[in-house]
Amino acid sequence: MTVSTSPFHDLPVPVVLVTREWRVISVNPPAAERLGAKADHVGGLALSTFFELGDAAADRLREAANTGPRALVQSLRIRRDDRPIVVDALINAAHAGDSRALQTNDAAWIIVFLDAESRLAQQEELARLQRALAESEKARSKMNVLTQELASGDAAPRIIGASAPILRMLEQVDRVAPTDATVLIHGESGSGKELVARAIHAQSRRSTRPLVAVNCAAMPESLIESQLFGHERGAFTGADRQRLGKFELADTGTLFLDEVAELSMQAQAKLLRVIQEGALERVGGSETIRVDVRLVAATHRELAEQVRRGRFREDLFYRLNVFRIDVPSLRDRREDIRALVEHFHEKHAKRMARPILPLSERAMRLLLSYRWPGNVRELENTVERATLLASGPELDIELPQSPVIPDAARPGSSSGGGSASSAPRDPASIPRDVLLDLSLDQLQRLQIMHALETRGYRVFGKDGAAEKLGLNPQTLLSRMVKLGIPRPRAMRKALKGDRAE
Repeated sequence: MTVSTSPFHDLPVPVVLVTREWRVISVNPPAAERLGAKADHVGGLALSTFFELGDAAADRLREAANTGPRALVQSLRIRRDDRPIVVDALINAAHAGDSRALQTNDAAWIIVFLDAESRLAQQEELARLQRALAESEKARSKMNVLTQELASGDAAPRIIGASAPILRMLEQVDRVAPTDATVLIHGESGSGKELVARAIHAQSRRSTRPLVAVNCAAMPESLIESQLFGHERGAFTGADRQRLGKFELADTGTLFLDEVAELSMQAQAKLLRVIQEGALERVGGSETIRVDVRLVAATHRELAEQVRRGRFREDLFYRLNVFRIDVPSLRDRREDIRALVEHFHEKHAKRMARPILPLSERAMRLLLSYRWPGNVRELENTVERATLLASGPELDIELPQSPVIPDAARPGSSSGGGSASSAPRDPASIPRDVLLDLSLDQLQRLQIMHALETRGYRVFGKDGAAEKLGLNPQTLLSRMVKLGIPRPRAMRKALKGDRAE
């Protein structure tokens, strides 16, 4: 075969002209130099003489060349050369447009190749920048979480109270906090479940790491997965950038899922998978991300009952119910009301730049007579309002308006015609000024007597007076002795004697 001068002699990039059988027609000087051969000695040699090119690779080259005038092809390697090259352009000679430039009728393909080292370096730098950008986004998100933590208050939260229920709860917190066990906190709304979760985190080995709190009841159904697990850019309409989920933000720290019972069944299934495997995938992504998170969940519902009704997954319930802590309601820890009021009053008085006042006995009796359906949260709001309105030498408090409709005001209730002694009087029906004139012991005695009367003078059992008052039966009996209230048996005996007369 006659070797012709390369029509690409003056091009600065390496160019090889080959036949349909992949034999070299000509090379320009840059290609000859890179191939380690003389330009006038390569004619007729197979392309595989210079490249590590098997049959499969040759077929791929031919297939790519037939797809059009230009096709990018995989990296190749020159024999006896450790530096890889990239076939940058594979051009069908029929599409070259100038047959005179080829100076041969045998030309089929024009191969232009570039040194891959610079391209590989660019790819590595691009990957490095992408990793740095992801780390920067993660660091920025965690910085926001820590900033919110610092702004939310003390790093070590204070739980006010010295009553027996609170001391039992604090003992449980001390026991479980140093471990990584999953904790389920149960308590009524406003009783302080998040404060307990923060106390657990503060006493754990993760205390210097972030605590991320999520209110499951406040998340829209369509955004729950994105909020918990994050999403990639373009995962859905409006996803203009990558966003880390709560699990990633809480990595090496604690994730607090408040009102976990409000999650949908679909979200519960995805949450269970992350808990079991310790890994997740962002919405719209395929990368598996490992996370190390200590999980604390809270709810005001009985999860066992929710499982029975088919509203909560049984397997997730067992995963969450490893160590349960019950937060007592405020009516079960009335001994702590004074300490709580003083704490909240001092807190809000300092914030409002107002004097700190002593609590009046009238206000204290009023506070103890109320049921506090909103628990500690309702108490704090009441104290805050009283602090704002205080104008005398003592802190006086007005009870919040109850959302519960009294029996006498309900439709269908009789307002007359019945005997006044046909039903025991509820303390709530006694005029307020009478209640305020009672001492604390008198008020408590009235409350216990009312509970005994409405429950048939029974202390124990499901419908007993102790259950109505939210007390341990033995505690109720001790208070009855202290207040001079006869035991139920003596009451029933005296009642029978009165009827006999």
